[in-house]
Amino acid sequence: MRGLSLSHRRDERGAIVILLVVISVVMVGMAALVIDVGALHDEKRQLQNGADAGALAIAQSCALGSCDLGLAAPLANRNAKDSDSAAEVVQPFTPADKRVVVRTTTRTGGTSILPYSFGQILTGDPGKEVKAEAIANWAFAGSAMALPLTISPCDKSQLQVGTQWTINLGIGFGECASRDAPGAFGWLDRPCLSPMVAGELIKVDTGASGAKCFTDATIGTVVILPVFLTTNGKSGKNTEYRILGFAALRLSGWNFPGDSSPTVPAGCSQPCIAGTFINYVTTDQVGGGADFGVFRVFLSAS
Repeated sequence: MRGLSLSHRRDERGAIVILLVVISVVMVGMAALVIDVGALHDEKRQLQNGADAGALAIAQSCALGSCDLGLAAPLANRNAKDSDSAAEVVQPFTPADKRVVVRTTTRTGGTSILPYSFGQILTGDPGKEVKAEAIANWAFAGSAMALPLTISPCDKSQLQVGTQWTINLGIGFGECASRDAPGAFGWLDRPCLSPMVAGELIKVDTGASGAKCFTDATIGTVVILPVFLTTNGKSGKNTEYRILGFAALRLSGWNFPGDSSPTVPAGCSQPCIAGTFINYVTTDQVGGGADFGVFRVFLSAS
C-alpha cells in the first residue's frame, strides 16, 4: 500500500483545524445560549417577584390610608439575588384609581445592563436591559371570614374610621330604627367565624344570647362584621339579612345580659359591643362589596 503524500497530510491537518474552529464557535454559541439566556430569564424572574411584592405592598398601604411609595425599592432589592435592582412607581399615580404600577429594572455596576458572559464574544453586545412590571389594585372586599353579628349601614355611618364607637343592638339611630329587623336580632345563624359573601341572604339566629363568639382573648383583636343592606321583610326566626359589605372593628369590649367583657366601655349598655372601626385588608379574593373599610388587594394583568 502506498503511503499518503505529504501534501495530502497537510490538507487533512488543515481540515481538522478548520473543524476545531467551527466546533469552538458552536460551543461558545451554546454556552452563550445556555448561560446568558438562562441568566436573563433568572433576572427577569427576580425582577418580576420584586415588582409584584412592591406593587402589592403599596396597594395595601393605600388601602390602609398611607400610600407609601417608598415600599417598592427595598422589596425589589430583597427579591434580587445580588440585592441590587431599581424600582419606580409609574407616574401619574392617582390613589383614587385604586391602582398602582411598579416597574423594576436591572442595576449592575451603576448601569441597567445585565452583562453577557459569552454573548459579547459573538455579537459584540455588552448585555441587555431587563425589566419587569406589576399592576396591583385595591377594592372593597366582597367576601370575608366574619363574625355572625350583622349591623345596618346607617349604624356604620355614625362614626369615622379611627374613633371609638359603641353599637347598642336594637337601639336605632334615627333611620336605623326603621331599617333594623323587627326585634333587632343582629345574630346570624352561622358559626363564630364563617365565610360570607356580599349579596347572600343569611338567616337570623333568634336563640343567640350573651356574647356568643366573644372571649377575653378577642379584646384588642380585629373582628370582621357583616353589614346588611335589607332584610326579607319577615320577623322573628324567619328573618333573613342580605349582606352588603364588611366592616372591621378593633374590639374593646361588650355588654350582654349575663356575659360582659372584664371592662365594659363607657356608654356600652346591654346589649352592646364596642370598639374602633379601622381600614383593614383581607386575603379574600372576591370583590364587589360596599365601602365599609375592608379591602382586598390583588395583582392584575398589564
